[in-house]
Amino acid sequence: MQSPKPVEGTRDGQVPDLDTYIERDHYETKWRWYALLVDAERFVAGALLIAVFGMIVFQVFTRYVLSAPLPWSEEVARLLVVWLTFVGAGFVASRNAHIGVDILAVYLPRRLATATQILAMLVVVAAAAYMVWAAISLMLLTGPLELTATALPVPLLYGAVLVGYLMILGHTVLNIVMYLRHPAEVPDAVEKAAAMEGL
Repeated sequence: MQSPKPVEGTRDGQVPDLDTYIERDHYETKWRWYALLVDAERFVAGALLIAVFGMIVFQVFTRYVLSAPLPWSEEVARLLVVWLTFVGAGFVASRNAHIGVDILAVYLPRRLATATQILAMLVVVAAAAYMVWAAISLMLLTGPLELTATALPVPLLYGAVLVGYLMILGHTVLNIVMYLRHPAEVPDAVEKAAAMEGL
């Protein structure tokens, strides 16, 4: 996606609408609730990133400035990183922007390239469905256990996997439907790569 051009406001300091900076797909423009959900995923991932940074700074401060490291801070930081990883992966799935090898898609005719993309997404759906089941199983299995330093329930850790893969599953299914029902709105591999590079 290209970097947005500056937007002129009616007064100094005016902040443009979020949609100025975000390229919405078909379903985000059609369903307001879905656009709000994707925006919520974006903001939660950003908040988790800030929280991880803050916790790491806090750890450095307590360890090297106060010389009194707190044992729970490392566990909280690790938990935040796990949640950031899976929530971020779910959000990236909404943009259909996970790393993929699309060298074949560049040289194939559009219909065949679309078919290979759909096949790849079906594999992602199957893997995500399996991971959802595995995460639920682990949450049930570790229900009574607690993390060592914080005494937080262990299922909170596997809950990140469940949430992340549910997001990936839902977004990937929607992406498949968009490829099938609205193929004209799906950029080809060259356009997508160029957009992601800002060209």
